[in-house]
Amino acid sequence: MAFDRVDFIIGNSIVGNSAEIYRICDQLQRASLANLPVLITGESGTGKELAAQLLHNMSSRHANKFLKLNCPAMSNQFFELELFSKAEQVDGGTLFLDEIGELDLTLQSKLLHKLQDFRLIGLREERPIDVLLVCATNRDLEAEVENGTFRADLFHRINVLRIQMPALRECVTDVPILMNHFVKLYGQKFGKNPVPPSPSLMKALASYHWPGNIRELENIAKRYVVLGGEEYVLSAMKPSSGQLACSEAIDLTVPLRVQTKRAVQHLESKIILSVLEAHNWNRRKAAQSLDISYRTLLYKIKEGGLPRLGKTFMP
Repeated sequence: MAFDRVDFIIGNSIVGNSAEIYRICDQLQRASLANLPVLITGESGTGKELAAQLLHNMSSRHANKFLKLNCPAMSNQFFELELFSKAEQVDGGTLFLDEIGELDLTLQSKLLHKLQDFRLIGLREERPIDVLLVCATNRDLEAEVENGTFRADLFHRINVLRIQMPALRECVTDVPILMNHFVKLYGQKFGKNPVPPSPSLMKALASYHWPGNIRELENIAKRYVVLGGEEYVLSAMKPSSGQLACSEAIDLTVPLRVQTKRAVQHLESKIILSVLEAHNWNRRKAAQSLDISYRTLLYKIKEGGLPRLGKTFMP
């Protein structure tokens, strides 16, 4: 079975038409036929759980249960009992172990032992439990194995088939498709009739670095639908202090406070310029979006040496 290069939507999960989305869908389809353990990797917010659910839906196990076990929430005391209980419930289906990289070494040992011998004990017989194991992590497990914080034998047990979920910044052509999809989805869910996002907003979204990936975009779409304005979207995209970066060369002869001030001014000017462009150079709307006064914006435009007018002048 091959997928056409078209906008790809299954359930409410995978949406896009980029090469990366096509690759993921093809890998999920192939994995669904193999009945082998699958390890889904990728940054937080890239849709690892949705991929696991889709894998289950595409497999011959789709009529049986899909159960998720959140590894960071599992206690040492009840780990084995909870794991066996889940496996028993999902006999014939799929067991999804989310964020398996968060397990400490003691629980990793217990998990490995159980994976080697899942058995269902009944009144008349004892038989193996038939479970498709799908694990997910945002950690580099190879590095964890090298560091001794993740068991090598457990890693090789779960890493039979690997699916790497792409970061949203790696498939930015899908951003407009995803934004329109989420706006429509949450417009219906919240009983709203939002105006379609403007081309300038879509341009701003496409140039954003998306540290929170698809989850962040989904939350921004919710904000757009509920609050009803592009300025609320743009304000949510302002970088945090932890994301400050300086593209200028470091001068070893200049004091730190001077270089820091220059770096902040440089980044501030870039943000202001992006917001102005997103609002078609309507400076009053840009000031509102940046949560500063109109006079302060004019001062910063002058201080940063930014052009006073864009292609479309708005006061």
